[in-house]
Amino acid sequence: MSRIGVMGEDATDVETLVVLLRRIVPGSVGVKTKAPPSGRGGCAKLVRSAPTYMKELWASGCTLAILLHDLDLDSANNELKDEKKLRAHLSALPVPAGLELVICIPVEEIEAWFWSDQAVLDRVGIRAKASSSPHLIKKPKEQLRDLSLRTHHKVKYATTQNPKLAEDLNLELCAQRCPAFASLREQVLRRFGT
Repeated sequence: MSRIGVMGEDATDVETLVVLLRRIVPGSVGVKTKAPPSGRGGCAKLVRSAPTYMKELWASGCTLAILLHDLDLDSANNELKDEKKLRAHLSALPVPAGLELVICIPVEEIEAWFWSDQAVLDRVGIRAKASSSPHLIKKPKEQLRDLSLRTHHKVKYATTQNPKLAEDLNLELCAQRCPAFASLREQVLRRFGT
């Protein structure tokens, strides 16, 4: 059985992506995961650990590794960091021979993908409309949390819900509205699609 490796900055992001991958290529591939321990360095730790993670994923039979990395805001100017520069930095990481690396940079966070689908937002129970350009939403994770607080007078959304929300996400709509997801899905289907 073919295997895909998934690397991300935290376990919730990785689990969410695993759910999405299993929906994109159901039953045809196995998935192995790697993420820094929760709360231990985020993206910086991921980048430092990625070469080791890739060696371990390749040794476990993975032929494709996905590196999931947020495109965060620059705290100095409250603007998104440079995606091309980040992609170039990640592309320069050493990759074992025989392992293909796919870099996925959700803008700004993987939670932006949930903003593409009204049914998912309704499931979170917030009063908000889905966006035709979710990648333009600033702090999508925080907005889900804040809107759940405003709607329910207590926080009803937590990132631990993300894998379950990924089970309900309309993949076609997400691909239409989220360029990072569309690219990821295309690359995975090109390699493992039936």
